[in-house]
Amino acid sequence: MKNLLLLLALSLITQYLAAQACLNSQSSIEIHGNNIQARILNGGDLFTDLVNAQFIPNPNPNSFENPATIFAAGIWMGGIDPGGNLKLAAVDYRSNNKYDYTPGPLDPNGITSQFNCSNWDRHFRITGAQVAAFQAALPLSAAELKTQFPNIAGWPGRGNPFFTDIYGYSLPSTGQALAPFFDVSQDGIYNPLDGDYPVVQLRGIPAFVPAEIIWCVFNDQNGGGPHSTTNGKAFQVEIQLTTWAFNCPNQAVVNNTLFTSHKIINRASEPTDSTFIGIWADVDLGCGLDDYVGCDTSLNTMYAYNTDAVDGQPGNTCQGTPTFPDAAPTQSVTFLNHTLDKFIPINGAGSNIPTGTTDPGAPYEYYRYLTGTWRDGSPLTDGPGGYGSGNHVDHVYTDDPSNPSGWSMCTASLPTGDRRLLGTTKIGQLLPGQIEEMTVAWAFHPNPSLPCGIGTTRSDVAKLHTIYENGFSDLCLPLKVPELPADSLQLFPNPTSGTALLRYGTLTPLSLRAFDAAGRMVLEKTNGFGKEETKIETGSFASGIYTLQIVTNQGTATKKLAVLR
Repeated sequence: MKNLLLLLALSLITQYLAAQACLNSQSSIEIHGNNIQARILNGGDLFTDLVNAQFIPNPNPNSFENPATIFAAGIWMGGIDPGGNLKLAAVDYRSNNKYDYTPGPLDPNGITSQFNCSNWDRHFRITGAQVAAFQAALPLSAAELKTQFPNIAGWPGRGNPFFTDIYGYSLPSTGQALAPFFDVSQDGIYNPLDGDYPVVQLRGIPAFVPAEIIWCVFNDQNGGGPHSTTNGKAFQVEIQLTTWAFNCPNQAVVNNTLFTSHKIINRASEPTDSTFIGIWADVDLGCGLDDYVGCDTSLNTMYAYNTDAVDGQPGNTCQGTPTFPDAAPTQSVTFLNHTLDKFIPINGAGSNIPTGTTDPGAPYEYYRYLTGTWRDGSPLTDGPGGYGSGNHVDHVYTDDPSNPSGWSMCTASLPTGDRRLLGTTKIGQLLPGQIEEMTVAWAFHPNPSLPCGIGTTRSDVAKLHTIYENGFSDLCLPLKVPELPADSLQLFPNPTSGTALLRYGTLTPLSLRAFDAAGRMVLEKTNGFGKEETKIETGSFASGIYTLQIVTNQGTATKKLAVLR
């Protein structure tokens, strides 16, 4: 009887928790794998402790007052459901305990519970040094694994048999993919005793292990709770966030950059139209009252720079906020795998600031910003302030501030102020089950040529794009995913004057690229692969020798292809 009563009580508790909305996330963790120390939260927000800025370049461990460059940041989404309702999810400052995202994955029906959210209110951290030590220690017993490498034993990869032992709750029983890993045994299950280990896995790029990885998962269904930040309808998306850093002393650009990738999984049963995904950032360069902002559409980048050579307002002070003793660095935010379709700076409230350009309050105001118009529905214009008279544009302040004839906040002599960056990309229709990935580089650039100069920002960002396009393969990685032998691929006919057939057998391809003799990419394919082979159309190729690179879940392989005309 006692056992029956206990089971009944547990059942009632479980039902009660399942009926409750998810609570505000409490988890946070710091990443400090290179020259940046930054705080990562699990409610869709980044680089803040909800009181102070926490994206800190070159932190001084002996100081409690390190100037930062970002006060808060995070992901915004907006779209229209089939009934014409507005779906929204966004972050700001969690003022008055308001939030749109809560921790944890969703089930296949797009639902979660307070109990599930509470369990997943955590971050998972691994370093490249830990992975290298783990590989050197193999083979291991289960007891040795859990004692010596608990972070690897508890990595939330699909089917991990040790996860419950480490954290006391189970992975989803649906078999859905969670944290990425290199699958040595190729059985689709994460089992460290087989040699499997955590990695960063991006679409179309070989898996890799940097200096530090932090992974978490959150959603906007919230156990049925409201979106109290935007008051919009939930998308029912699960978002898996990977944050990583490289520690490459001889590559300053990389050491001054953090990378994030938001893997967005639509678990709703209905499509969403006119969908936009945005990255919002309250960039405060030390003092947040004297910053200018701009963008470079050719580099899919938005950035902030100080208005003058002295950080502070007034002088080198800023109402108690730590300021940079020298010139404040420039801060850039770069879309690596999407276009910067819209760029709009949102103003903090202040005297002589048009209300229509300030922080959004109503649901449709968030969506207006995402779609590239001001809060009050006014279009972006090419007038001095981007608001009011002028021609309709999609981006403002698009020229280098050092160009006296270009369009920038500097050349427009706009007043100083507190501004937020919002860059958005248009997804369009978001179908049930569709997966989108948003990969972003967050970099600071020291010693800009102030005033009206951003120093090496543009050349630095160009290098980051090249690093991404090369799959991070040229960096100081603690270990790399294996290079497969050339005979892993069969290519025929070779030479060819038309279509060639690339056979990869049991490999699981992620991307295929072709490069000419000068190193120019002439073909890229990231989907539509057949079960064991794919066709390569060479009709647009000139005569010559081409290098094919295929990226698979099992590694990378290359092959030479001769084209005759």
